Amino acid sequence: MNQWQYKSDLSIILCLLFFSFGLFAKELLYKPDDNVQKLDFTTFETHLNESKAAKLIKFYNGFCEDTQRFIPVFRNLSRKLYNWIRILKVNVLDCSQDMNHRICRSFNIHKTPTLRYFPPNYTRSRYDLGIEITSRNANEIESVLASHLQKLKYFKMFAREDNVTYIFRDHTYVKYVVLVFQMCMSNFFPHWETGHSMEERIAHLDDCNEDNPVISDMGRNTLLALLRYDEVVVRVFDDHNIYNKFGISPVPNLLVIVNSAGNLLFLTPEMDTSEAYVATIEQFLKFMDHKPQSPLQKTLPTNINAALRTDIFEQLENQPHRVFRADLERAIDHILNVELPKTPLFVGKKLTVLRNFLRLLNYISPLHPEAKEKITSLYYSIRVKRKLSGVELKELIWKSFKEYKFRSKLYIGCIASRPFLRGFDCSLWTLFHYFTVESGHVKDGSVLLVFTGYVQFFMECTECRKKLKEFEVLRPITDLAKKDAQILWLWEAHNNINKQLAGGSTEDPKFPKIQFPSEKDCPRCRDDQSNWRMDEVLKYLKHIYCHENLSWFGMASAYPYTS
Repeated sequence: MNQWQYKSDLSIILCLLFFSFGLFAKELLYKPDDNVQKLDFTTFETHLNESKAAKLIKFYNGFCEDTQRFIPVFRNLSRKLYNWIRILKVNVLDCSQDMNHRICRSFNIHKTPTLRYFPPNYTRSRYDLGIEITSRNANEIESVLASHLQKLKYFKMFAREDNVTYIFRDHTYVKYVVLVFQMCMSNFFPHWETGHSMEERIAHLDDCNEDNPVISDMGRNTLLALLRYDEVVVRVFDDHNIYNKFGISPVPNLLVIVNSAGNLLFLTPEMDTSEAYVATIEQFLKFMDHKPQSPLQKTLPTNINAALRTDIFEQLENQPHRVFRADLERAIDHILNVELPKTPLFVGKKLTVLRNFLRLLNYISPLHPEAKEKITSLYYSIRVKRKLSGVELKELIWKSFKEYKFRSKLYIGCIASRPFLRGFDCSLWTLFHYFTVESGHVKDGSVLLVFTGYVQFFMECTECRKKLKEFEVLRPITDLAKKDAQILWLWEAHNNINKQLAGGSTEDPKFPKIQFPSEKDCPRCRDDQSNWRMDEVLKYLKHIYCHENLSWFGMASAYPYTS
């Protein structure tokens, strides 16, 4: 076996493994042990209004490259934030899902990923759509979250009039209340954890007053670190008189622990830092046989491509009656950048088919508005040509599209469970079904002339050309004078070829070549003897392939919820 053959065989094996893994392993972008709860349009508002905890929500589109790059960072962050689960929930909302577009639009999500912080009991208003966190650094995000969380009631300073008994009453599972003393930095320098937070680095001593008490982060950080222990509540105080309330003489680095019986225990950390405070308290809890919450189970890094395949198959199960823009775009991308440039010379009928294909795209394109402008430019560049080489066509396509990137990277409705199946062939049929339904702006019959011309001149599948020619003999295109007849002709041709190929090597076992639509998808399309009811079939095709029914799922674009 030569080296080239070995590499080729290895690539096929790896491809098969990838497809098998993506189909059967149910890989997820976020696993159950990642401390991430996925929301959708049915649960989003209710979850936000929940009163017990604050929320960090990531709005994302899994097909977006920026989102994909951020997934490992966010996953590690969410696992770390599990320690704060008592007061902070981590959630995600998938803006690529059609059903979630309204939410992403109403919360002004202009790009993905977007991180927003929401306090407990959040109520949406015109001017409050959550607090956006722009950093993509995990440590910085954690610091920003801490600064927002410290505004919660849970972090409220323990005042002279407060009673420890109330804390035990409100938190029946609590066994100990830890009182941490800290003061305003201008009055109590030892508690200034220099450089620990942005607030401390930029604070000025004169900022410390009754209205703006710039304080050390020590108490906050101690509280956050001990959230892992259900038996403990931390309360911070900055009033020396509270010592008197408990009959205590203030001493440096003193921690006071009160149990449910009102008994006091004093701990003295080695240093005046939150890390030392936490270590001392944890040592006490360990001695008392109290353990922190169980850590999350370790999980493997996310296989993003396999996870997206899982999402796609779930989407197809939930929305079997949709046509996806991603498939149409991939078909157009493949035709322009792979199929057509293979032709050495466009002249005569070949050039006519090319020109008419671009004309269809120009008038009834399913592409993003920005791409439509590129198609128009390409169409007018070629319309004046009398002959054209494949190399020249490639250059014109490059000049027209330049830095534009097609936003579809994966097949959705045309996805395959095995390599070398479906994909482009499926998307080509889908594209021309769409053309026939949306052909109101072009001459009757012109879509089919382009379709048959494309198959004849540019399709490499000899068997496909043969079978389509046989069908044309049975149903000549010259007999078609109306748009509806054009829609039904292509549908009949597709079913005719499917019938001949069913059970063959090109059939995907997960997507068998049936007579479309199935009785389940369209019960009214057949009569009691299982004969087609053409009026119902036509109605169904017009609904499925119309522009309004196109799904944005699978597109790396914010257009559906920003336009």
